[in-house]
Amino acid sequence: MEALEISHVEVSAPPFLEANTAEIALREIRERHVIPVFLKDNEPTISQVEFVEVVAEAARDVFGLSATPSPKVRVSHPIKGRTYEARQKKAHDLLPHEKTIYYERMAFMLTIPGITDVINGNLLELTVGGVKAYNLDNLNSIKGSPEHFKVFVGFRNFVCTNLCVSTDGAKLDMRAKSLEDLYQQVFLLFQDYDAVKQLSHMNQFTGYYLEERQFAQIIGRARLYQFLPRELKAEVPELLINDTQVSRVAECYYSDPNFQRGENGSIDLWRFYNLMTGAVKHSYIDKYLERGVNSFDFTQQVQEALESPSHNFWYLR
Repeated sequence: MEALEISHVEVSAPPFLEANTAEIALREIRERHVIPVFLKDNEPTISQVEFVEVVAEAARDVFGLSATPSPKVRVSHPIKGRTYEARQKKAHDLLPHEKTIYYERMAFMLTIPGITDVINGNLLELTVGGVKAYNLDNLNSIKGSPEHFKVFVGFRNFVCTNLCVSTDGAKLDMRAKSLEDLYQQVFLLFQDYDAVKQLSHMNQFTGYYLEERQFAQIIGRARLYQFLPRELKAEVPELLINDTQVSRVAECYYSDPNFQRGENGSIDLWRFYNLMTGAVKHSYIDKYLERGVNSFDFTQQVQEALESPSHNFWYLR
């Protein structure tokens, strides 16, 4: 596949992912970073730049874009090295051309122009993106071994850059042996995604409310969930956010200017969902998408429990 021309129009916005990540330009990855290889034959893996370009090309083809917007890219876990000639130098004496680097984990997001909606006063923009984490690959192998990717299509809440993604809009273990294979799988994911269906589900969230007592019970149960015995945990709806993130949801229930509780302490499920997706932004790159999808699924389960009081939902029991 030919390299895709990506426009470089930048729009100031909060980061879509925080934790221990740093923002980086795709051009810098292309020009400065080395590409990991398969150890047994020294053949290159699919590079992070190629991954971004394939996803961008599939998005352009599916959504009929005339140009591809500039991706927002974040990286973590740097792998540093040096050239052979500089092997004896002290670290502070290394020249720029003597240093090598690549990042083990990378996540990116790009906005699809013109596909938007508004929920509860929040502008939503259609986005696509993905995660590449080399720690999930078996690099002690040969070229042609399956490489792992995570790809999503969903909506970004413009007011806070929270990612709203559903199970139908994410493939969390996409395995590909070539760029062509990767493109076909990404294309099918985007083609089959039903944006109207997801928007309808999220719109429904605004019509359901948790009382302060119910919100507190969910938070308390969420803390207990982390420590449940294995056999009990298997019987309870899965919750992937960790204890620190549960605390962040509780903190923002009182303090978040966009999604905090109402005057009587109640909170609708749209705001509750965004408290969860806001907490998910403080995740390692390789856990980010799973927790985002889980936030959507969990909020839907809360909705079902509110619709049917007889529903045996452990977090509200």
